[in-house]
Amino acid sequence: MKIWMKDGKFVDITKEQKEALTVEELAQYTADKSEHQRAEMIADFDGKLEKATKNFLTKEEIETVKSDFNKTIKDMPVEALTKYVQTIDDLKKEVKTVTDLAKEIKDIAKIQGTEITKMKDGQYQIPDVRRKISRRNQIEGLIKLAFNSEAFTEFEGRGFKGASNKMCLDSVKGEVSLKDVATKATVDTSSHTGTVMISEISDIVRDDAPTRMTHVRDLLNVSMTDQAQIVSGQVYDYTDALTLGATMLAENAEAAESVFKSKENTWGLKRIANSMRISKREIKTNGLQFVINKVLAKLPDATLFVEDVQLLFGDGAGNNVKGLANDAQAFDLAPNTYTAGAISSVATYNAGTQALITFAAVHNLRNGDNLTIANASEGTYNATHSSIEVINTTQVIIDLTFVTEADTSAWTGSSTSPFYLGIDLAQEYDVLAVADAQLEAGEYVNTGYVIHPSQGTQMGLLKDTQGNYLNISKDANGRVTGVNGKPVAFTTAMPYGKWLNGDFSRNGVELKEFTPLNIQFVEDVETVRKNEIVVVIEEEIIFPIYNPYWFIFGKFSTAKTQLETA
Repeated sequence: MKIWMKDGKFVDITKEQKEALTVEELAQYTADKSEHQRAEMIADFDGKLEKATKNFLTKEEIETVKSDFNKTIKDMPVEALTKYVQTIDDLKKEVKTVTDLAKEIKDIAKIQGTEITKMKDGQYQIPDVRRKISRRNQIEGLIKLAFNSEAFTEFEGRGFKGASNKMCLDSVKGEVSLKDVATKATVDTSSHTGTVMISEISDIVRDDAPTRMTHVRDLLNVSMTDQAQIVSGQVYDYTDALTLGATMLAENAEAAESVFKSKENTWGLKRIANSMRISKREIKTNGLQFVINKVLAKLPDATLFVEDVQLLFGDGAGNNVKGLANDAQAFDLAPNTYTAGAISSVATYNAGTQALITFAAVHNLRNGDNLTIANASEGTYNATHSSIEVINTTQVIIDLTFVTEADTSAWTGSSTSPFYLGIDLAQEYDVLAVADAQLEAGEYVNTGYVIHPSQGTQMGLLKDTQGNYLNISKDANGRVTGVNGKPVAFTTAMPYGKWLNGDFSRNGVELKEFTPLNIQFVEDVETVRKNEIVVVIEEEIIFPIYNPYWFIFGKFSTAKTQLETA
């Protein structure tokens, strides 16, 4: 019985109900949820299309457009469908007459019809063989298949002359196979016109149970693209996430400016490659399986390590990717301090049962923080006020009966998170849980963590004061599998003692494959001289980080000090 279906309609279930589902039931729930969202999107699109075209299309023509559209996108993931629904919303912003509107829709229909067909045909989707298995297993499968492929046999038959085609993993009728990597034409960034076609989709749903991750890309939305660069807005200043500067105003009063800034950015192609020399005699004397085992022992880990390092710590210079840790927020619970003049006024609030504190600048407080006030003439204000209520970026409410004080220029103070010096026997697990809470308190979303494998083992060994292991979910290797229901990815590219967490969904970042991971066998002048061949593994990716403020990068030792009770 599907507990999420009532009277033939889908209803969301609670977190506890999800946790009680079997793997099969959870998969069915996810599928039914996606289908429900898709049906709602299609209905929304139909309504908007009918409204936008009623002045120049007949009823029959409208029905034909809707029918054709619905048939085409019935299997499209919800995220992609959202883009096409939004298209109708945006139309009237750029056109002035019914005639212009008709032409606009017809032009868009041609372009998007082509794009939808490509999406439906799977051109931009990651094949299941690359999407549903671990990155290491992908590489191992690619190496094994390549050495046993017809392409390698032909290469060997030519006496290892020239080079083989580049081969990547694919699946045909559910079976793993190889296919040639098509050569793509690249477009120089300088030729960018400001218009980027929709060329990616993702059907990742993130309400499943946390599972053990092995690399950074396991947390990311990964899709393919035929664009040589991604052009999009990137947030570069975001200091008032809670309210975005919104405030209550009198008629004709001037609205405050949000400290939220976005600019167009261009992310270009980056190539990650690794190679290994193999003696031709070694292939003949030791056999193919020996060579495969040798390659498997060397190339996968090295390739994965480089990718993880780049996605985390690349500096964006030259051929490097700009990694997540560079612009992420630092984990910092150190108190905010307010010098004389920082608090501009105090006023009555809620019929005098509370007091409204107004700061001269952005206060950087979150709902529930503690605010300590000193040097007030009215002594009742001189105290630590817990659980303050933030109403905008410069004003908070404290639970204190209002007392008139005309001059607050001498007031000083500080503010702290309720977690600051508030956790007994703080450990690494506590740090990740608080980092999760810090993002959510700032109206961000946290979808996962990245730590060193040894850190995962260390967290799995945590004990209480009686020496008993904590009730933490662990995998077969004894590593913690999740924190607050969010998955943990392990990579040696993350130094032991540090971590990164944040929104790895499409809101914060994406990983785009321009050329998927592929393998090639090559002989050149250098290898001829040494009687060798070269095995090359490479990929071309684009790594747009739309909002670096959606991530936290920190050091466990520093964070534990800020959490541990004094």
